[in-house]
Amino acid sequence: MGQIRTYQLDYLRKGKEQVNYKVFDKDGTYLETKDENILFTAPEHLIPLNKSLLKRYEKPLKEVIFNTNLASINYINQNSQFLYGTDEWVLGTGTTVQEANDFTIKPLSGNKYIRIIGSNTSELAIKSDISTNTVRQSVPIEIAFSYYINSSATGKYRFDMYVNIDTTGNGSYDYAYDFENNKWIAYNNNVRFQIINNVYNKWVGFTKTIEPFEFNTNDNDVNIEVGIYEPSGIADFGDQSFIDNFTIGEKIEFNFNKVKNVRTQFSYTGGFTAKYETNNIMSNELKDDNNFVGQIDGSYERERESVLKSLEALITQQILNDNRDYLTKYEGIFRNIDVRNVGLHNKIWIDFGDDVLQEPVSCYIDAMKFNVKNATIDVQMHTPNQDDDALSTYKSIAE
Repeated sequence: MGQIRTYQLDYLRKGKEQVNYKVFDKDGTYLETKDENILFTAPEHLIPLNKSLLKRYEKPLKEVIFNTNLASINYINQNSQFLYGTDEWVLGTGTTVQEANDFTIKPLSGNKYIRIIGSNTSELAIKSDISTNTVRQSVPIEIAFSYYINSSATGKYRFDMYVNIDTTGNGSYDYAYDFENNKWIAYNNNVRFQIINNVYNKWVGFTKTIEPFEFNTNDNDVNIEVGIYEPSGIADFGDQSFIDNFTIGEKIEFNFNKVKNVRTQFSYTGGFTAKYETNNIMSNELKDDNNFVGQIDGSYERERESVLKSLEALITQQILNDNRDYLTKYEGIFRNIDVRNVGLHNKIWIDFGDDVLQEPVSCYIDAMKFNVKNATIDVQMHTPNQDDDALSTYKSIAE
C-alpha cells in the first residue's frame, strides 16, 4: 500500500474526512469557507438493505481519450427557438410567439415558433435585439432560419431581410450590409436581401453567409441586428407564416476538425485493452486559439506537484490512476440513519471490519437516486486510487 493510502486509512479510522469548501454566489463573488465532514460509513451510517450491496470489478484501462470537436458556427443569439418568448427579439405588430399545440403546424424543434399574420413588405415581422447580440470583427457571419407559408396560393412570394451594425453600443445604426455588392456600407434603410420562393405548406430552410465586418478605428466587438419583413405575395386574411430556428452565428474556419487528447498506460505484459473515450465542447489545450469559443484559460497543477499542465493532461491522468488496475465498484440500496443528508459531494467508506471487508479508501459517489417513499438511497460508487501516478504517455493531436 502506498504512503498516501496509508495516511488516508488512518484518517478514516478516526471517523472523519474533512474538506474545506470555498462558497461563491452566482456572480462568482466569494462568500465564505465551509469546513465539512463528508464521510459516511457503511454499515455504521448507511445500512445496506435486502442483500443489495454488490461488489464488482472493471478491467484496467489502456487508454483515456478526450475528444474536443470544433464547431464551425459560434451561435451568438440564445433564443433561436423562441422557447423564452420574445427574449432577445423585437416583434412587429402582426407577429406573435405561439405554442405549437395551438395550431396544426408543428415547429421544427421545441414547442414554440413565431406566427406572422400579414403580407406587407413595409411591415417588420421580427428583428434581433441589437443590444444583446454582438459579433467579433473579421469573422464571417451566418444567418439562418426556417419558414413555413401556410396558404393555398401557388405563385411566388418573398421575404425581405436586412442586417445592420452598431459600432458604439448606443443602439443606433452605423453600417448596413449591401447584399448586391457583398460589402458593408454606411447605414442605408433601403438595403435589403430578397428571399424568393414558391414552396407552400412545407418547412423551408434558409442560410446566408455575409462578409466579416471590419472597422478601421478598432477591433472591438460590435452589435448586430438582423430583421425580416412580412412576406409578400400571400393573402392578408386566412394565410399565415411561421419562422423557427432563427440563428445568427460567427462562421469559424479551422485547419482541423477536432483535438484528440490521449493518455496511454504503459503495459509491460501487454494485457491492457480497455479504453475510456469521451467528447467535450470545452478545451484547455486550445486556450490560445481565439477562434475556438470553448476556451478554458490558464494552466493548472495538483497540490502535490509544481509543474503546470493542461486540464486535459491532469484529468486523463486522474482517470487512468483510478483504472490502472481492476477498478472496484459498489452499488446497492441503503438507508441513512445519520442526521446528515447524503449528497454527491459525500464519500462512503465500506467498513465491515478488518476480518470481513474493509476498503483502504473511501468511495466516490458516481450516481445516486432517492426513493422518498421508502426513505432509501440507491448508490453507485467506486474506490479511487490517487496514491501516485500510473506510468503513462500523454499527447494532444489535431485531426
